[in-house]
Amino acid sequence: MKDLTRRDFVKTAAAGTSVVATANRLPAAQNSRTPPNIVYIFADQMRAQVLGCYGNRTVPTPNIDAMAAAGTVFDNAISTWPVCSPYRAMLLTGRHPMANGTVTNDTGMRDNLPTIATVTKAQGYATGYIGKWHLEWNRDPFVPKARRQGFDYWAVNNCTHQYIDHFYCTDTPEKIRFKGYDAHVQTDLAADYIRKNASKPFCLFMSWGPPHDPYNKVPASYKERIPIETIGLRPNVTERDVVDHLIGLDNADPKLEARRKQRRSLLENDTLLKKQCIHGYYAHTTALDDCIGTIRTALRDAGVADNTILVFSSDHGDMLGSHRMAIKQMPHEESINVPFVVEYPGVVPGGRRTNALLAPVDVMPTLLALAGLTCPDIDGKDASDAARGLASDQQDAVLIMKMLPGGGPYVANAVTPWRGVRTKRYTYANLLDHGPWLLYDNQEDPYQLNNLINKPEHARLQAKLEARMRELMKEAGDPGNADEIAAFRESQRPEHLKNAGGG
Repeated sequence: MKDLTRRDFVKTAAAGTSVVATANRLPAAQNSRTPPNIVYIFADQMRAQVLGCYGNRTVPTPNIDAMAAAGTVFDNAISTWPVCSPYRAMLLTGRHPMANGTVTNDTGMRDNLPTIATVTKAQGYATGYIGKWHLEWNRDPFVPKARRQGFDYWAVNNCTHQYIDHFYCTDTPEKIRFKGYDAHVQTDLAADYIRKNASKPFCLFMSWGPPHDPYNKVPASYKERIPIETIGLRPNVTERDVVDHLIGLDNADPKLEARRKQRRSLLENDTLLKKQCIHGYYAHTTALDDCIGTIRTALRDAGVADNTILVFSSDHGDMLGSHRMAIKQMPHEESINVPFVVEYPGVVPGGRRTNALLAPVDVMPTLLALAGLTCPDIDGKDASDAARGLASDQQDAVLIMKMLPGGGPYVANAVTPWRGVRTKRYTYANLLDHGPWLLYDNQEDPYQLNNLINKPEHARLQAKLEARMRELMKEAGDPGNADEIAAFRESQRPEHLKNAGGG
């Protein structure tokens, strides 16, 4: 893996060569186009199973479903480190955590790497970022210009989940306050950006905070669209062997007991789960669907819809009561399986689904390939053929992980580090310090109710997946040792934050 600074990349591009050439294998119709815009929109903590195009019949998501009908749906888009900051760093750099420096939440990524913003800007694009960033060493709202990784237009609050009547920052720390629901405000800013930049290619990223908890911070009108009596619970909400096992491993830590009891009480009460969590989560999702409609309309009104790569995705999912757990950082489908819908008229066929595996590191090379742009040498694999409707089997498995201890108790977040693999059919996970942990056949057991780990009849499969996990860890530069990774994280911390604790 070769490290390229932005200067190196610009120099390479100027010389007329590229590390990964993509334009020469594009369809003829695309080669004749002007460079397409890229609009990448992602929610925070939205699992794929909440959308109509992924099978949900309770939550109204007509605009995202329309995107799916006009484009391609990835059924195996996997958040390989299912928590905010690591996903974002992998998304923007196409590199694994040990290469980009972001091995856990609240860890700023390295500055000396090409990002999708620096790469597109070097090839003539305007760049913009709106919404949640969460790639600093603290949760201060303002991100200095030098740390914006190539994005010029900027309307960001680094990390907040105050969705009503809040603020964002632009070029100075001054708080620009607004009234109303923040996703609506951010979407209006994005629509305005599209209108003002329609005459030139642009790369716009927008990161919404919802449907991440707090679930109740959503306009009441969206809750009214979803009668609570229509909400059902996933069959695995009653399963608790996994969490009981994890709590048993962790009983020695009395500091976590109060929060364990609080979260356990919530998740034991199905009515409370519906009222306090799922109803609000669904309402947030419907609100974001309206916002997608606004963006698609803005692209059409600006006359650029036919020449725009539009993607909707999420950084990770939400357990939301499944397996008696909440939030994320688990290897279960509710936590790692995220939506990924791509629309690009004339290039990406409509109404198509693909089972190709797609990891966060794969997004940058895939988007650049679809746009016919050069891409530096990075870890991710180009899945543009899968998006175009061509046969694509670029990888058999992706590494899934929780690299460091942290988060809440097991019912709220995984505490113990783990590694695993997700193939098109199977999920395997190993707690490392405690050994093999989970093995699911997702084809036969979509709700992951039957743990096959250490069963003699599956010993050969388990050994194969363990070996593949170790291979992928080596490829990703992952030592699998929490102490070593923690030391690496501290080595990345800026000097002025080391004594203060930073993130």
